[in-house]
Amino acid sequence: MNLALVTAYDATLATAAPIPGLRSLGWSDLPPDGLTNQDLTRITHAIAAGRAASTRRTYAWQWGRFERWCAGRGITAMPASPVTVCAYLADFAAQGVAAATIECACAAIAAAHETEGEVNPVADQSVKAVRRGLRRTLGTAPRRQSRPLSTDDIRRMLASIDRATARGTRDAALILLGFASALRRSELAGLELADIEPKPEGLLIRVRKSKNDPEGRGQLVGVAHGRHAETDPVTALDAWLAHRGTGPGQLFTGFHHDRIGSRPFTGSGLARMLKDRAAAAGIPSERVSGHSLRAGHATTAALAGVALDRIAAQTRHSRTSTLVEHYIRPLEAMKVTSSRDLGL
Repeated sequence: MNLALVTAYDATLATAAPIPGLRSLGWSDLPPDGLTNQDLTRITHAIAAGRAASTRRTYAWQWGRFERWCAGRGITAMPASPVTVCAYLADFAAQGVAAATIECACAAIAAAHETEGEVNPVADQSVKAVRRGLRRTLGTAPRRQSRPLSTDDIRRMLASIDRATARGTRDAALILLGFASALRRSELAGLELADIEPKPEGLLIRVRKSKNDPEGRGQLVGVAHGRHAETDPVTALDAWLAHRGTGPGQLFTGFHHDRIGSRPFTGSGLARMLKDRAAAAGIPSERVSGHSLRAGHATTAALAGVALDRIAAQTRHSRTSTLVEHYIRPLEAMKVTSSRDLGL
């Protein structure tokens, strides 16, 4: 099956072949009189744009895995029966995956059937019962949370960077801007120069599209000048721009060997850079990820006594309960633990 939800629009895709994904609307795969295959392709990709590109990639991977599992057992994947999905989920869970991965597989299978206009087997009561049991068996808590980087960690990482080089200047700017802004890794990596507006007090960043703004209305994030020149995110960004130049385009770029390249800088590239820079500074890097800067901002601000509503405004959490559960409660647990008074 060619999952239309994960393809990207290209006018050259217009061919005489049937276009998958339109049966979910009750339409034929072939264009009616007056329309072309290119028209149907555009409709298909407009529908696909209703999900984020990262979601479509994840669904495509999950659906491909389900198809291979079914093929290996001689079972029909499309349409799948509820018992097939139950067996697949139980087998997947037996391989040690997390409950969240099981839920993602269910979402991908449901989306594929929706795309093809087939009955969704995930909605069957038997599948719901298996999912409920697996959540209780596996637990729903994250297995490994990212390590929040503290201000001291940031200073140690910066001290180990050669900021006389273009790569070092870029990495320092990424670390400081990411920590100060609390942007998500995809937001930080995807910034363009036009998204940055200098202000007397610091910077105003326009986030064009984000996890909680999928329609791209845009959100504004402020970054103040740092108190110290070596950790001022505005100064660090200016230093990077002196290497990058002031032409339009992506704010942070990749490197070809040690030269500034034209290839895009990605969220996964940010994660690798942070892990490498942490290890070079002697910081345990196993749990350092692209989320560590954002988590570190929230945690450090909470430790400093910043009000929850101000932290939530900066991180743009749509639910403060998420902020409390992931960042505030772990800090409070260490503050109030009675184990300090056991005389151990």
